[in-house]
Amino acid sequence: MPPYALQLLIALLIVGLTLVVGYPLAIGSGRSVDALDAVLLMFALVNLRTAWTAANAMNGGRAPAWFIAAGLVLAAVITWAMVRALTPTP
Repeated sequence: MPPYALQLLIALLIVGLTLVVGYPLAIGSGRSVDALDAVLLMFALVNLRTAWTAANAMNGGRAPAWFIAAGLVLAAVITWAMVRALTPTP
């Protein structure tokens, strides 16, 4: 397994972790956001960026097609989870 694939897997596991844990933070008038999920998703983005940089540095400066597809799907999942975590809930 290439080293950048491990970083991609770690980012995916962190996103999965956000479905299990949470820390609601009150923002006033009975509404809250999930602060822990937002922080974990930030770490997932850092891992994705590290993996993307490593994948582009190897193989002649171009990431493999499977990695590009997986990275884009993971970026979309992270974006969806971040919007879900930061949307105020009653």
